[in-house]
Amino acid sequence: MKPRIIDKICSILAFLITPVFLVSFAVSIPAVFRPFYYACITPLHIEETSGYSRETIVEAYDDVMDFIWEGAEFKTGSLAWTEEEKAHFEDCIPLFHLQIILATVLGALLLAYLVLLKTKVFRPARLKGITSTAYGGMLTLLFMAIVGIFAAIDFTKLFDAFHAVFFPSKDNWVFNESTEQVINILPEEFFAVCAGFIVGVVVILSIVLIVVGVVKKIKFDNFQKENNVIDVDNSELN
Repeated sequence: MKPRIIDKICSILAFLITPVFLVSFAVSIPAVFRPFYYACITPLHIEETSGYSRETIVEAYDDVMDFIWEGAEFKTGSLAWTEEEKAHFEDCIPLFHLQIILATVLGALLLAYLVLLKTKVFRPARLKGITSTAYGGMLTLLFMAIVGIFAAIDFTKLFDAFHAVFFPSKDNWVFNESTEQVINILPEEFFAVCAGFIVGVVVILSIVLIVVGVVKKIKFDNFQKENNVIDVDNSELN
């Protein structure tokens, strides 16, 4: 039985949703999980380069995260800050919350799609026998490869381009290390580590989706050969 129009539409949506979900999910981990930053303090020598104690660094970081996630009063522990610095972190709030919303909503949609496939409500529309989520993984890998190449060539330019895109016509993200001292505990190397982690998580999850898709294709092909049929309801193999 061939896929219906609704099956094709859902498969296309799953293909488009997959990359956005994978990236937003991976970004959410360092953005929300504070121990990720704590674990970077020693390897990146942030105490030595900033001249602050670990306690001072953690306090300042937690204050900024409390401001972004909990709506607490803006402060950076015992470090100096300016209104321009505060304005930048205010600009960050909707972006941080948006990626959490994307990860949650799109993850729920993908899960619902997979459940509906399993319960035979939908039948997967395959291209060359490969599932739409596997193709979504391939698209994500391509995107990550492009980002990775640019990051390897010049991470600073990529970092600047990111801010130019998400904070257009603003330069308050360029901090003065004397008056906006939180920049001393958030070196570019930390963001490079975040980028590497995000790429790594996305690549691993994408490969998992691709492998699952290929395995399903092999099962589908074998099913056809064993039953000597050409047109089957391949939802039986999900």
